[in-house]
Amino acid sequence: MSYKILLCLSILPSIILGYIVYKEDKVEKEPASLLTKLILGGVITVIISIILEAIFPFLAIENKTTLESLIEILFEVALVEEFCKWLVLKKITWNNKEFNYLYDAIVYAVFVSIGFATLENIFYVLDGGIGVAILRAILSVPGHIFYGVFMGYYYGISKLGEINNRNDIKTKNIILSIAIPTILHSIFDFCITNPNMISLTIYLVFIILLYINAFKKIIKLSKIKKSIIP
Repeated sequence: MSYKILLCLSILPSIILGYIVYKEDKVEKEPASLLTKLILGGVITVIISIILEAIFPFLAIENKTTLESLIEILFEVALVEEFCKWLVLKKITWNNKEFNYLYDAIVYAVFVSIGFATLENIFYVLDGGIGVAILRAILSVPGHIFYGVFMGYYYGISKLGEINNRNDIKTKNIILSIAIPTILHSIFDFCITNPNMISLTIYLVFIILLYINAFKKIIKLSKIKKSIIP
């Protein structure tokens, strides 16, 4: 299969899911310039994550135990990648004048995730072919984007806490905006890198619950029409 077709297949899942999230922003669409900046920021986080994961291997040992594998995935992969995305998200949007509705936070976090997921997907699909493209379109790309939904959900509530001078709400949800995506990412990666009947069963249940809850959060925040700016 030609590289052009594989490249299109690499990008298509991100376009579809990004459009769905963007379409649900019914009150005030975000500027294309801001969304482009977020996507590019997400692309950059792929490079940063690769460098950090190479420089600071958490458990660079062979024949890891199950616990060691889980710890490696949690700290070396999931936390590094989600924290890099979160830093880009906060740097670009926290004090941006366009950030005036709770749903904006989901849009922002998802578009950072789109940048990350798309570049990562291009690497894997060009190397692995059509089979990899199909599997990643169903699983990996939506996974990254739905981690972004959860990140944005708690990120938005944290911003609301700051505006209302509730430092307890702000701090709690800032932590959750990093912790929840990291935990979800860890479960996803651990199950697919430790294939057995138990982990695959957990994986299938996890995927179903992840997708359902992500769409619930999209619908819930998209219905809030009131500006968070007093």
